[in-house]
Amino acid sequence: MAKLFLICGFLGAGKTTVSKQLAKQYNAEYMNVDSHVTQLFARDEYEHNWEKCFSIAEDDLWQKIKLCAQSDTDVVFDVGFWTRKSRDMASARARQIGMTPIVYYVYAPDEILKKRIAQRSGRIAENNIKNFDTIKQMFENPQVDEDFVQVDNF
Repeated sequence: MAKLFLICGFLGAGKTTVSKQLAKQYNAEYMNVDSHVTQLFARDEYEHNWEKCFSIAEDDLWQKIKLCAQSDTDVVFDVGFWTRKSRDMASARARQIGMTPIVYYVYAPDEILKKRIAQRSGRIAENNIKNFDTIKQMFENPQVDEDFVQVDNF
Protein backbone atom coordinates (compact mmCIF):
# COMPACT_ATOMS: atom_id res chain seq x y z
CA MET A 1 0.00 0.00 0.00
CA ALA A 2 1.40 3.38 -1.02
CA LYS A 3 2.07 6.02 1.62
CA LEU A 4 0.73 9.56 1.57
CA PHE A 5 2.90 11.88 3.64
CA LEU A 6 0.72 14.79 4.76
CA ILE A 7 2.95 17.75 5.59
CA CYS A 8 1.59 19.99 8.34
CA GLY A 9 3.11 23.22 9.58
CA PHE A 10 2.75 26.97 9.73
CA LEU A 11 4.09 29.52 7.26
CA GLY A 12 7.88 29.53 7.21
CA ALA A 13 8.29 26.31 9.18
CA GLY A 14 10.26 24.68 6.37
CA LYS A 15 7.59 22.33 5.07
CA THR A 16 8.91 22.45 1.53
CA THR A 17 12.49 21.70 2.57
CA VAL A 18 11.39 18.75 4.72
CA SER A 19 8.97 17.57 2.02
CA LYS A 20 11.64 17.47 -0.65
CA GLN A 21 13.94 15.54 1.69
CA LEU A 22 11.17 13.00 2.38
CA ALA A 23 10.40 12.65 -1.32
CA LYS A 24 14.03 11.89 -2.01
CA GLN A 25 14.35 9.53 0.96
CA TYR A 26 11.25 7.52 -0.01
CA ASN A 27 11.54 7.93 -3.79
CA ALA A 28 8.09 9.52 -3.62
CA GLU A 29 6.26 11.96 -5.85
CA TYR A 30 6.43 15.48 -4.46
CA MET A 31 3.33 17.65 -4.71
CA ASN A 32 3.21 21.22 -3.42
CA VAL A 33 -0.12 23.02 -3.60
CA ASP A 34 1.43 26.53 -3.47
CA SER A 35 3.65 25.75 -6.47
CA HIS A 36 0.70 24.22 -8.27
CA VAL A 37 -1.31 27.42 -7.71
CA THR A 38 1.46 29.44 -9.38
CA GLN A 39 1.49 27.02 -12.32
CA LEU A 40 -2.27 27.15 -12.84
CA PHE A 41 -2.99 30.85 -12.29
CA ALA A 42 -1.55 34.27 -13.10
CA ARG A 43 0.07 36.10 -10.19
CA ASP A 44 -2.57 38.83 -10.10
CA GLU A 45 -5.34 36.23 -9.91
CA TYR A 46 -3.86 34.18 -7.07
CA GLU A 47 -2.78 37.25 -5.11
CA HIS A 48 -6.38 38.51 -5.14
CA ASN A 49 -8.22 35.16 -4.96
CA TRP A 50 -5.84 32.92 -3.02
CA GLU A 51 -8.46 30.74 -1.31
CA LYS A 52 -10.28 29.94 -4.56
CA CYS A 53 -7.05 29.25 -6.47
CA PHE A 54 -5.69 27.15 -3.60
CA SER A 55 -8.85 25.04 -3.50
CA ILE A 56 -8.79 24.38 -7.25
CA ALA A 57 -5.09 23.48 -7.17
CA GLU A 58 -5.55 21.18 -4.18
CA ASP A 59 -8.45 19.35 -5.87
CA ASP A 60 -6.33 18.89 -8.99
CA LEU A 61 -3.49 17.40 -6.94
CA TRP A 62 -5.87 14.99 -5.21
CA GLN A 63 -6.71 13.63 -8.67
CA LYS A 64 -2.99 13.08 -9.29
CA ILE A 65 -2.66 11.43 -5.88
CA LYS A 66 -5.43 8.98 -6.83
CA LEU A 67 -3.40 7.97 -9.89
CA CYS A 68 -0.34 7.48 -7.69
CA ALA A 69 -2.37 5.27 -5.35
CA GLN A 70 -3.40 3.12 -8.31
CA SER A 71 0.24 2.66 -9.30
CA ASP A 72 1.37 2.08 -5.68
CA THR A 73 3.50 5.25 -5.72
CA ASP A 74 4.24 7.08 -2.48
CA VAL A 75 3.43 10.82 -2.40
CA VAL A 76 4.62 13.70 -0.24
CA PHE A 77 1.75 16.20 -0.12
CA ASP A 78 3.05 19.61 0.95
CA VAL A 79 -0.09 21.54 1.86
CA GLY A 80 0.08 22.80 5.45
CA PHE A 81 -2.97 21.11 6.97
CA TRP A 82 -3.51 23.92 9.47
CA THR A 83 -6.44 22.36 11.29
CA ARG A 84 -7.10 19.02 12.87
CA LYS A 85 -10.19 18.72 10.72
CA SER A 86 -8.10 19.14 7.54
CA ARG A 87 -5.60 16.52 8.76
CA ASP A 88 -8.36 14.09 9.70
CA MET A 89 -10.15 14.61 6.39
CA ALA A 90 -6.97 14.15 4.36
CA SER A 91 -6.08 11.00 6.31
CA ALA A 92 -9.58 9.59 5.72
CA ARG A 93 -9.38 10.47 2.03
CA ALA A 94 -5.99 8.77 1.77
CA ARG A 95 -7.37 5.58 3.30
CA GLN A 96 -10.41 5.78 1.02
CA ILE A 97 -8.19 5.73 -2.08
CA GLY A 98 -6.02 2.95 -0.67
CA MET A 99 -3.06 4.85 0.77
CA THR A 100 -1.52 4.87 4.23
CA PRO A 101 -1.53 8.44 5.60
CA ILE A 102 1.46 9.63 7.64
CA VAL A 103 1.26 13.14 9.11
CA TYR A 104 4.52 15.05 9.48
CA TYR A 105 4.41 18.19 11.61
CA VAL A 106 7.18 20.62 10.73
CA TYR A 107 7.81 22.97 13.66
CA ALA A 108 9.84 26.15 14.14
CA PRO A 109 9.46 28.85 16.84
CA ASP A 110 7.61 32.06 15.97
CA GLU A 111 10.77 34.19 15.88
CA ILE A 112 12.22 31.96 13.16
CA LEU A 113 8.91 31.79 11.28
CA LYS A 114 8.74 35.60 11.18
CA LYS A 115 12.32 35.89 9.89
CA ARG A 116 11.69 33.36 7.14
CA ILE A 117 8.42 34.95 6.06
CA ALA A 118 10.04 38.42 6.02
CA GLN A 119 12.57 37.14 3.45
CA ARG A 120 9.81 36.27 0.98
CA SER A 121 8.58 38.64 -1.70
CA GLY A 122 5.17 39.56 -3.00
CA ARG A 123 1.89 40.87 -1.73
CA ILE A 124 0.93 37.65 0.07
CA ALA A 125 4.23 37.51 1.98
CA GLU A 126 3.85 41.15 3.01
CA ASN A 127 0.34 40.44 4.27
CA ASN A 128 1.50 37.33 6.13
CA ILE A 129 4.22 39.15 8.04
CA LYS A 130 2.00 42.18 8.78
CA ASN A 131 -0.80 39.96 10.11
CA PHE A 132 1.35 37.18 11.56
CA ASP A 133 -0.29 37.01 15.00
CA THR A 134 -3.82 37.02 13.60
CA ILE A 135 -3.01 34.40 10.98
CA LYS A 136 -1.15 32.22 13.51
CA GLN A 137 -4.35 31.96 15.57
CA MET A 138 -5.89 29.97 12.69
CA PHE A 139 -3.21 27.27 12.96
CA GLU A 140 -3.96 24.28 15.19
CA ASN A 141 -0.89 22.42 16.41
CA PRO A 142 -1.31 18.64 16.26
CA GLN A 143 -2.48 17.26 19.60
CA VAL A 144 -1.13 14.37 21.65
CA ASP A 145 -3.98 12.08 20.54
CA GLU A 146 -3.15 12.64 16.85
CA ASP A 147 -0.71 10.24 15.21
CA PHE A 148 2.12 12.35 13.74
CA VAL A 149 5.87 12.63 13.34
CA GLN A 150 7.30 15.95 14.54
CA VAL A 151 10.27 17.49 12.75
CA ASP A 152 11.91 20.40 14.57
CA ASN A 153 13.24 22.58 11.77
CA PHE A 154 15.30 25.37 13.32
